[in-house]
Amino acid sequence: MMEPDFQQLRPAEFSDRAFLQKALSQHSTPQSCECAEVNLFLWQKSYGEKFMDVQNRFWVIETKTGIPHFPVGKDFPPAELYDLAQQAAKAGFKPEFYDAPEAYALQEDVQRYFHAKTNEDSDDYLYDLEQQANLTGAKLRKKRNLVRQFERNYPGAVLQIITGENLLEAVQLAHRLNSKLMQTDFLEEEAEAMEELARYFGHLDIGGLLLKLPDGTAAGVSIFSRMADGETFDIHFEKADHSIKGAPQFLTAKVAEHLLKCGGRWMNREQDMGEAGLRQAKRSLDPCGMIRRYVLTARTEVIK
Repeated sequence: MMEPDFQQLRPAEFSDRAFLQKALSQHSTPQSCECAEVNLFLWQKSYGEKFMDVQNRFWVIETKTGIPHFPVGKDFPPAELYDLAQQAAKAGFKPEFYDAPEAYALQEDVQRYFHAKTNEDSDDYLYDLEQQANLTGAKLRKKRNLVRQFERNYPGAVLQIITGENLLEAVQLAHRLNSKLMQTDFLEEEAEAMEELARYFGHLDIGGLLLKLPDGTAAGVSIFSRMADGETFDIHFEKADHSIKGAPQFLTAKVAEHLLKCGGRWMNREQDMGEAGLRQAKRSLDPCGMIRRYVLTARTEVIK
């Protein structure tokens, strides 16, 4: 493998989209939310993410933590990926790759070169859009009842498409709802990512819905984008006022209904990060599957 030039690391720009999209089209599937094009732009400031072209792969490194991501694009042969890990270590980064696809990480030949570990805190929750839109199944019975209660109490509630005109209102609502939560490092990073929406909205393929009550009060917001497979939508941010009974459930169901009309089949609601309340909420929506991401750490010695 040609030795990479780490001086080429730089933030992704709009002009890099064609290269990124080509790399995503060749990447392993299913893809985690880390591979959502919009996330690679929205979160790069929060995590100090920079990228470089390494043999036609879109390679992201979190410069704040020194953690390289698994290169986006055609899978490297394990020996070449191992060599890349050694080069990263020489440059002062960790000799590992975050977000390796499960199908790749579990290959016997890969495990000769790397230790493969996963953590359920980092797994993405995948949902069937038709099930979520119609709230079918015994596990979603309580959700159906809450949605009906919301509809009875707020018969004039509407969902507005988020545009440049109401984007600020949507972001302000998200900040206001987050301010009611126990503050964490993640919420600070998320706030920074949400501020980036103003910069990228209209330039990237970002969509969103704003839930408004009959009196005009904003009660929920969802920001999403279509992933590279064309059938999965990633939910980047979804916030609803929990003091309004049924609002969160109504918003989620209506977002699913909207995404179905956009040609989607699946919804990725990202990780729970080990947060108990978030985990309970995501599991209560009856996920149809999980997308597991692995960390590949280079072995000290290759197993012969």
